[in-house]
Amino acid sequence: MRRKDKEITDPKKMEAILNQAEIIHIAMLDGDRPYIIPLNYGYADNTIYIHCAREGKKIDLIKHNNSVCFQTEVDVQVLNADVAHQCSTLYKSVIGYGKAFIIDSPKEKKQAADILMNHYIKDEGRKHIYGNCIREVCMIKIEIDSMTGKETLPAHLDN
Repeated sequence: MRRKDKEITDPKKMEAILNQAEIIHIAMLDGDRPYIIPLNYGYADNTIYIHCAREGKKIDLIKHNNSVCFQTEVDVQVLNADVAHQCSTLYKSVIGYGKAFIIDSPKEKKQAADILMNHYIKDEGRKHIYGNCIREVCMIKIEIDSMTGKETLPAHLDN
């Protein structure tokens, strides 16, 4: 990273960003072109969980090449100023790489769905009722190989 003063190296801080963010962007390779999509997700134990239909472009791309890149951000604040070079954006972000795998086991699918639901519904101990949708939906896990974090705070604006 060029700006080491903005780098987040603490894994706990990067996990906090992953736990706080609401949308994650997953990038895949579509032939020689990138394909990126914003998704709901859950995070636990160095793994990202997403859901989707059982067929479609994401599934086709993952089956062909399961290497992915992901990105998310929190605490975004655009700072406007009369002078263009004084405008800035405050944020914290995480970018990472991993391998995506389709979850086949109904038990694993339910665990993945629980992680995803708990990301949005912060009610410890709540039981999620899925009915038949666990069979109908595809759950994907992304095992993280590496990730980096970056933050721009007000103190960085003077640099």
